[in-house]
Amino acid sequence: MRISLMSRLAIAAAVASSLAAPLAVRAGDQNIPVMTLRAALQLPPNKLPTVFRSPNPYQHEPYNIHRTDGLSRNPDDCTRWGCIDHR
Repeated sequence: MRISLMSRLAIAAAVASSLAAPLAVRAGDQNIPVMTLRAALQLPPNKLPTVFRSPNPYQHEPYNIHRTDGLSRNPDDCTRWGCIDHR
């Protein structure tokens, strides 16, 4: 069976958009400050950022993003700063 040029272009566009989607998600995280957990724990409570990223490249979601406002999905953050939906 012969595949038309338009079908090939449609498949290429679908593959390209599926590969670009994770990059767009990461681009939205660029404004999050990078800070180690040790440095964050040494800050006074009024200087602690609401969200910060761990500089460790081997940590994955949700363990690399720390939220101190009770909305974290990181179970360690829920233990440390509390979470509104943690039981």
